[in-house]
Amino acid sequence: MFAETIFGVILIVITLYIVYSIIHSGPSTKDLVPSTQSLAEKKDILYPDQTQSLLLGGAGSTVMGFFKLENGDKTVKFANSFTPLLQVENNWFLEVAPAPAGRDHTTARLRIQTNDAGVFKQEVIDLPNIPKQKWVFLAILRDGRRFDVMYDNQIVASQRLESYPVIISSSLSVGNNGLSGYVSHVLVNGIRLTPSQVERERLTYVNTNNTVVDADPVASSFPSVKLFAQCPSGLPCDPITKPPSNNLLQWRSPYA
Repeated sequence: MFAETIFGVILIVITLYIVYSIIHSGPSTKDLVPSTQSLAEKKDILYPDQTQSLLLGGAGSTVMGFFKLENGDKTVKFANSFTPLLQVENNWFLEVAPAPAGRDHTTARLRIQTNDAGVFKQEVIDLPNIPKQKWVFLAILRDGRRFDVMYDNQIVASQRLESYPVIISSSLSVGNNGLSGYVSHVLVNGIRLTPSQVERERLTYVNTNNTVVDADPVASSFPSVKLFAQCPSGLPCDPITKPPSNNLLQWRSPYA
């Protein structure tokens, strides 16, 4: 009888632990871009039905990823011209200016489509400039009408919208025509993660030098130069490291 009571207590404790873990763990984080890709064209990375259930249907959501912006279109652009970098089409758009604001950064904003008593309108959250020529971790955290934006491990903007965001089934996409750069490890979660949870996710994909792991498109696309740095033994050729022969002809002149 005593053994049965002990077994029953242990079973109840295990059940409560499992239920608690399921409730508080929330949906797992999904990596939609596990390898480095170009930002030069728009690419859907989550289908509309999945975006609806994972990012739009609940009370909160998290979308984050590593971005490396390079020199964009240097031609003159209108001041209000922006291009979506990361977006849930018809819902919210993380946008950057195609023309660089300077050598080291580009302007950015988060634009959200909201529903004001049946009338669609655009609410804009101005963001700090995004650095260029380096990997930056961008995170968008939504909790109802509140949006928080993080660069690396810092919250750079936080705003509660005047109206509720529009919920229209749309794809989550990244990149666009006119953009130059790379993206890697776009992560999504069906709940609003805390800043500390976001930071733990970020640290999963960087090394001790704070460099994104496996996110060097040049190194992954071309073989090492060392493979061609010397001539194979026995072949009549020179290594590419040897300077080219001098083709200039020397001549003498009585006037020199």
